Amino acid sequence: MGDDRAEFDRFVREHAQAVRRYALSLTRDPWTADDVLQETFLRAWKYWPTFRGTSTREAWVIRICRKDAFDMLASRLEHELLDDERIADDRVARPVTSLLSLDVVGELMQLGLEHREVVFLVDVLEYDYETTAEILEIPVGTVRSRVHRARALLRASIEQGNEKTA
Repeated sequence: MGDDRAEFDRFVREHAQAVRRYALSLTRDPWTADDVLQETFLRAWKYWPTFRGTSTREAWVIRICRKDAFDMLASRLEHELLDDERIADDRVARPVTSLLSLDVVGELMQLGLEHREVVFLVDVLEYDYETTAEILEIPVGTVRSRVHRARALLRASIEQGNEKTA
């Protein structure tokens, strides 16, 4: 058990930032992303001994993160609908990544989920198409198509923004 704990702790240190950034790309809220991050690693620790190795552990934990993010968002939406009240939130999002300019991050966050998700996995977290397909549980061709379309949408949106400021 001690070896598992040390291996898990090392894994968390190596991958927590990428998992949080992915959670933030899905939830668009830093506090929710932190909740998802915590839930993801709690679940990963629970199932750590049963990992079958059919994928990389990193892809496995990103899939857990994706499920946890969607579950949390669905739960919060249901809660909001039941309460029929939205609480104003003045929290400011922390930067998604230092690799992207704020303009690009802003445009990326405006994409629909299916496009935002593949661009984030491929271009920000730098997963290859095969790993991205495995995480999203979709064909590699679909990943390629979505990445191509998302990049075109981003490019057009950024160019349009540049024309407005010129």
